[in-house]
Amino acid sequence: MTFIEALRSLRRAQKSSKGVSLYSRWLNRPLGRVLAAGAASIGIGPNAVTLVSSAVTAAALVVLIISPITAISGVAVAALLVLGFALDSADGQVARLTGTSSPAGEWLDHVVDAGKMVAVHAAVLIALWRDGAEPGWFAVALAYQFVSVVFFAALTLFSLLHRGDRAPAAAATPSTLRAVALLPADYGILALAFVLWGWQPVFLIAYALLFAATTVIAAALSIKWFRALSSAQG
Repeated sequence: MTFIEALRSLRRAQKSSKGVSLYSRWLNRPLGRVLAAGAASIGIGPNAVTLVSSAVTAAALVVLIISPITAISGVAVAALLVLGFALDSADGQVARLTGTSSPAGEWLDHVVDAGKMVAVHAAVLIALWRDGAEPGWFAVALAYQFVSVVFFAALTLFSLLHRGDRAPAAAATPSTLRAVALLPADYGILALAFVLWGWQPVFLIAYALLFAATTVIAAALSIKWFRALSSAQG
């Protein structure tokens, strides 16, 4: 399969955009589609793409921890995190394109995602500690880490438990308002925020605002998911 053939096939086999932020819809998935087409055309499987994604993300965090806090290091971290996130989208697209989806692949993808949620905020905390930041920011990083992990677990478990409860509904038109409202909780927006890393006071304000917004979104959606599962039980 050539790159162009793979790209055309992937354009016809995209997941629903319902409940997806504008970043993932218009940036991450399209970039992931290009990467998936490239991987499929040279015979790279979905699990290998997952591992490459984790390696790219790990490289970003190493740069974050060991490099001086400068505009250049911030842009490098942001670029690597964005690429790692796009590869995270690409692995599932490769699996669908090549018909190699499997429970093991899905498990690996979720385990890597869970590790990423912990590692990103841990790296921020370490980098801030190394730079002598105020201890209060360590608490923000830990709290952000907690919310991100719980939010990820809530979403994953809801998708798993709700999957078999009801017959698939007719595809609805994705809400643009909802897609905008979900932006602060999108990992891609957090990744882009590291462009501000060289101007640490500005980054910390953006980081705190994203944390606050993510907490509100996580709480609202968790309540919604709990009610949905409760009503399905009845």
